[in-house]
Amino acid sequence: MKKVLLIAGLCFLAFTLVYYWRHPLGAKVVINNHTFYVDVAVTEKQKELGLGNRVSLPKDHGMVFPYDHPEQYTFWMKGMEFPLDMIWIRDKKIIDISKNVPVASGAYLPAYAAKAPVDMVLEVNAGVSDTENIKIGDTVKIVL
Repeated sequence: MKKVLLIAGLCFLAFTLVYYWRHPLGAKVVINNHTFYVDVAVTEKQKELGLGNRVSLPKDHGMVFPYDHPEQYTFWMKGMEFPLDMIWIRDKKIIDISKNVPVASGAYLPAYAAKAPVDMVLEVNAGVSDTENIKIGDTVKIVL
């Protein structure tokens, strides 16, 4: 009986790991009654890759990068095929927006950071912050 439970437990664990490897953790981010469906970059590897190596991002989608403490985190556009808006968040308030960040060209990879420490960054398609009238001071709601 113990063998059966052990095998069942290992199968469940393996299935769970494969599922989340293929389907990253997702959430909803709501700003000004506009909902974004986002992947959540939790691990350092996920945060380093970000949205890199994707050819596009569906409308109303993005990626959120949560951190356990506020800091001036830097982001780059390595492997990006399309420009982004980076929305810098602290304590569920937008404190800065980097609009229309271009894809990197050549060997030079500029780094982008907010004007002040943040505990979360939301990346969305370039221009979305303007079309959805997202601005500094807006409240951000995260729904897991």
